Amino acid sequence: MTALWPSIDPSFAREIATRTPVRFRHGLAGHPLLTLEEIARLAEELPPASLSAEPAEKPIAAGDAADVAASTDDIGQRIRDVAANRSWFTLLHVHQVARYRALVDQVLDDLAEASGMDPKNLTRRMGFLFASSPKGVTAAHFDIEHSFCMQLQGTRTLGFGRFADEEEKAREVERYWNGSFGRFHEPPETVAEHVISPGTGCYIPPYTPHWIVNGEETSLSMTVTFMNRDNETESLVQAFNAKIARTGLTPHAFGDSPARDRAKAGAMKAWAAVRRPRGAAR
Repeated sequence: MTALWPSIDPSFAREIATRTPVRFRHGLAGHPLLTLEEIARLAEELPPASLSAEPAEKPIAAGDAADVAASTDDIGQRIRDVAANRSWFTLLHVHQVARYRALVDQVLDDLAEASGMDPKNLTRRMGFLFASSPKGVTAAHFDIEHSFCMQLQGTRTLGFGRFADEEEKAREVERYWNGSFGRFHEPPETVAEHVISPGTGCYIPPYTPHWIVNGEETSLSMTVTFMNRDNETESLVQAFNAKIARTGLTPHAFGDSPARDRAKAGAMKAWAAVRRPRGAAR
């Protein structure tokens, strides 16, 4: 079987450990599950909660996701017409469909094998597909997972930014847990740009501001994400702190005390277990 990650080597594990953006090559371009028609068919299978649509052309700093959302009615046909309808579509959590779950696992297992990482440590695996009209913009935001953006069709410029200081980062992270989805109201300072085309992609570290601008062609891309132990602990602590902040208290920041962070992460896991419906998968 052809590897989906032909150019990754053990040095890639260091980039993940240090959360350093890096370009790579992949073998997903031309995959039979990732054509425009198959992506449209998948959109017709997914539940409405797993579909998102926005205007393609928007400011780099577009604000909260709810401010730019559009209807997902007849999304399959709209994706087929994406070259002309000036739209930007997201298929969320494609791993809930078995054939795409297998693809996400293959990508991440190939990554782990080539980089020398233990695949069991790549947890909370998720997959997302994107279809966007020419000149479309993925607004500036950050994610909490390790993300691997892989271009399938068209050429785009992926920009990376940074927070002005730790205080700004803390404010934006708190906003994330209160429903901003990590989107920015003001453009972050640009620190790097990478052009990605079919067969290339870029690693996007957690909590790293980034945005994408399409070229003159329709863009298709896939992103796979995962968490590792450090990343999961950080996210659980940030979620815990956001809950505490809503009460008017000021919690200790992540990283101030490893012991305190472990306790917060444990509390969030216990809270999630209590809220999980009986019989739900773990």
